[in-house]
Amino acid sequence: MEDTLSYQLYASRSRRHGVNLRLRRMAFARAHEQHQAMMGSSARNTTGNSNSTPSQPSLQQTMQSQPGVMGSTYDDLPLDPREYDAIDREDPFLPSFEHACQHGPVSTVQSLVSSQTPPQPRTRSFLHHGLIVALHVGNIDIARYLLSVGAPILRLTPDNILNAPLDQQIPLFELLLQYGWTVDTPAYYGAVFLPRVVDKPHLFHWFLRHGANPNLGEQRDTHDRDGGPDTDSCDALERAAGQGNVEAVRLLLDAGAEIQNGIPLHYAAGTCPPGTSPYDRGVTSSKEFDTSRIPVMALLVERGADVNKEHNSRHMVARYAILLAVMAGAVERVRWLLEHGADPELKGPYGSAVTYATTMRSEEMRSVLDEWVRAKKVDK
Repeated sequence: MEDTLSYQLYASRSRRHGVNLRLRRMAFARAHEQHQAMMGSSARNTTGNSNSTPSQPSLQQTMQSQPGVMGSTYDDLPLDPREYDAIDREDPFLPSFEHACQHGPVSTVQSLVSSQTPPQPRTRSFLHHGLIVALHVGNIDIARYLLSVGAPILRLTPDNILNAPLDQQIPLFELLLQYGWTVDTPAYYGAVFLPRVVDKPHLFHWFLRHGANPNLGEQRDTHDRDGGPDTDSCDALERAAGQGNVEAVRLLLDAGAEIQNGIPLHYAAGTCPPGTSPYDRGVTSSKEFDTSRIPVMALLVERGADVNKEHNSRHMVARYAILLAVMAGAVERVRWLLEHGADPELKGPYGSAVTYATTMRSEEMRSVLDEWVRAKKVDK
């Protein structure tokens, strides 16, 4: 299920970013028209009055405004036409700048940044381009210098650190902290880092130590590209549960993660072997893989997860953890859920766990559920 959900999330974001790029180009075209009109008006005013000066700030003033301050006007790449072409691939300085940002030394980057050829100061876009190159390869000295001279930290800037060498990642995140970024600063649509690093122990522990909120996550309805995260999210806990990571689940719960924000038990119960999904017919899980999620399920139930919680969704989904376990071919998880009070006759779009098992080739799965049905009749 984790693989399938990850693919769906990737596809959704790809479509969304395509739309965002088109919107960005449209916005730039409008900004360019406004800029041209403003410059024309400024020129006319200057001609008519020799003492008047254009109201537009100089590029130098604009570039130096609030360097490294998150949440300012420059928490994303500017659309100012004077700066938009600053990362043009035709810029003859760009290859040398990129190489220096990767390999150093700092003195070379300083020289290129302060160069007046072409005869204008380097823009925030240009500085940011160098910053992401430096972060990508883990060159902390270059990154520190570029931040100090005004390179902005944009919504996706920290993502580049995940490509850096492992031993440089935490020092780079700590560097960003010095320039206003926080562990809960969102990217687009409120996405935060903690859910993404659940499977990276060195970063996961660091984020939690620095106070990352385990109940923040990407907006469910992605309604605001530049908005904040949902504050009742279960992203991190669901990912940890789906991965069968008992330690991560325990740490998240100890840090205040709310089980009722989502369906972490469903994720653990319905996890399938790599490359398969509970919605594929005929999924089978080895006993070792099957039982590997039971410790997580036990911890979640111990901390208050409801074995019969319904997943309310506008989509056609399996609504109950036990049905997902049946669909995943996880006989041992089904046994465990039944022992802990799960009702296999609860129905949803895919029927109940009992009826779904009748369509499967697993005699063992059918036998486990038939035994529960017979026991129920006896109790009556």
